[in-house]
Amino acid sequence: MSGRFEVDECLDGPVGCAGEVVEYLALSGSGERYPRCERHYQGYVERVQPKIDDINRRYPAMAPADFDPTYAGERWDEDDY
Repeated sequence: MSGRFEVDECLDGPVGCAGEVVEYLALSGSGERYPRCERHYQGYVERVQPKIDDINRRYPAMAPADFDPTYAGERWDEDDY
């Protein structure tokens, strides 16, 4: 057993499973791994990746060129405090 789930059992299955069950990294960047069959992993990517892309677009790692830290006393990252 790896973590909370059996490696050979799909987290989203067994209904609708297809393909090999593999421990895939979570798209959130948490470092967690979850066992999913190939079909359910593809569904997970299709469901979650647009949300991750939207978050990354709205909250980029680097401040935009027009960011002014004096405006309303805002800071871009915790190192600015």
